[in-house]
Amino acid sequence: MIFPNRMKNPRTLMSIGMTCLVIALLWPRILHPTAHFGPDFMDGVRGGLFGVSIDMNLWSAILAGRQRRCGQN
Repeated sequence: MIFPNRMKNPRTLMSIGMTCLVIALLWPRILHPTAHFGPDFMDGVRGGLFGVSIDMNLWSAILAGRQRRCGQN
């Protein structure tokens, strides 16, 4: 119940997106590609984190723009 309300807040979305971006950038340092998981799995997780980061940051920008426009009227 609380999660959908937070999806309307651009700051929360931006923080989630930036956290995913940091994790994606640090992913090769956290787990070495020759670890128990294969390199393809590691690339897939990293790409997924980049995708979530891009989606959250764009969604945050769209919501902030909508709130700005609604506040001007």
